[in-house]
Amino acid sequence: MRVLLVEDSILIRKHLVALLEDSEGVAVCGEVDTEADALTALRVGRFDAVVVDLQLREGSGFGVLQHLKLHHPDLLAIVLTNSNTAAMRARSLALGAHHFLDKSSEFERVAELLEGLRGN
Repeated sequence: MRVLLVEDSILIRKHLVALLEDSEGVAVCGEVDTEADALTALRVGRFDAVVVDLQLREGSGFGVLQHLKLHHPDLLAIVLTNSNTAAMRARSLALGAHHFLDKSSEFERVAELLEGLRGN
């Protein structure tokens, strides 16, 4: 499973890469920190899943989710954020997110979800 990470924190991205490199059949094939860079990566790259934060250096994860919904509805979208409110969750799911995870308590679930879905 080819994964694009959309996260503004380099420390979080490094932690995600370390977590996912131990996951069988999962490869991080792109890392970006802005909405514009995510949209470019999605146009030129081949991905099976996107892990996206809602708060980005420029733009937002909502813009990425909207693009995925319109142009890449087949890609798995996992929101991983500290903005864990009912409104953020509802908006993310309405924009097509398949999973909404809290960074502080569900970080490790990203690997579990990707490993569980890699064969589908």
